Amino acid sequence: MAWTEKKKLISKISRLYYISNLTQQEIANKLNLSRTKVSRYLDMARKERIVEVKINSPDESYEELECAVEKKYKIKECAIVPSCESKEETLKEIAKKLSNIFDRILKDGDYLGIGWGTSLKGIADYLDVSRNISIKVIPIIGGLGKVGTGVHTNSVARAVADKIGGVSYMINAPAVLDSKKAREVIENEGSTREIINMADQINTAMVGMGDISSESTLVKTGNFSAEEFNYLSSLGVVGDVNLIFINEDGEHIKSKTDDRIIRISASKIKKIKNKIGVGFGDKKVKVIEGALKGKFINILLTDEDTAKSITRGD
Repeated sequence: MAWTEKKKLISKISRLYYISNLTQQEIANKLNLSRTKVSRYLDMARKERIVEVKINSPDESYEELECAVEKKYKIKECAIVPSCESKEETLKEIAKKLSNIFDRILKDGDYLGIGWGTSLKGIADYLDVSRNISIKVIPIIGGLGKVGTGVHTNSVARAVADKIGGVSYMINAPAVLDSKKAREVIENEGSTREIINMADQINTAMVGMGDISSESTLVKTGNFSAEEFNYLSSLGVVGDVNLIFINEDGEHIKSKTDDRIIRISASKIKKIKNKIGVGFGDKKVKVIEGALKGKFINILLTDEDTAKSITRGD
């Protein structure tokens, strides 16, 4: 049998099986074929893409789990996405949720504060807000990450502003200095002081949350040493929120490390109306719990597995 004719027969068998709901034996009887040949032709239909199977799964609903997080930590909102195999896929899903949140809460003239972190950078790449919003995007921490990689504080702020339709401001100072004296000099420099003062006008902020393991981005970028993180861990620190180091109860653990960091204060962050935190993964559980307990965030975007972890026990 010529291939063209065979394809027509395979197509006919497929229609009888998938659309008319005939059994393989009924098709065999109808077309005077063996049941084995009908089965083989149906396999061929899939292999040759004559038949393609598409499953339209309903979107996952995490309303019950979201409510559990909101109730336990007394926050405004929790948005949960599926736990994906790759970090990039999770960030794409979170970006969809964040886009919807921005659509709801941002309005023309607002000030949006932006922290730092690889997650925030990843989310910025996938933001898709439905309308242009004339906002001002303000860095709430000194420069972290390498310029040109897209991870630098100013680059993240600019990426978010571009996606939303606003304008971004730059902070011309590193986040981590060598000494307290160096921090005081740069912090009081005109343009840096202006950015820090603008924090009083921020309505909404996206803050980064990091762990203090040796695998932390802050160690990999050379801003902190593993020894410094060991020292902070000995004080009970579980991670940072916008480079504010906290314990598992969300208390700011002040140390000599604070003396050389340029960022807005813990008290200023807590006064912001909408404080959005993004975090997921086993290593982030403790710092997310601390950030929620300490009221550093009141809107949480995370994945299913992490949400389950932070609702277990006390």
